[in-house]
Amino acid sequence: MLETLVCVLVVVIYLIASVFNADGQSAEKNDQLDQMDDGMGNVITDGEHMTRAEAEDAQARGELYDTYY
Repeated sequence: MLETLVCVLVVVIYLIASVFNADGQSAEKNDQLDQMDDGMGNVITDGEHMTRAEAEDAQARGELYDTYY
């Protein structure tokens, strides 16, 4: 009984920690796109103009790692 309770508590703590960690990462990614926003919903990065959705997809693929305006 005690082992089951401990296992459940460990799983719950792990899930809570992963939720907080994911929020920090997504906020950090949004900050990068916000800095490259042109003010009209588009993103300018590496001299290339793209929509916000295209930029989010490129960021998810890891293509916006080192960027400049």
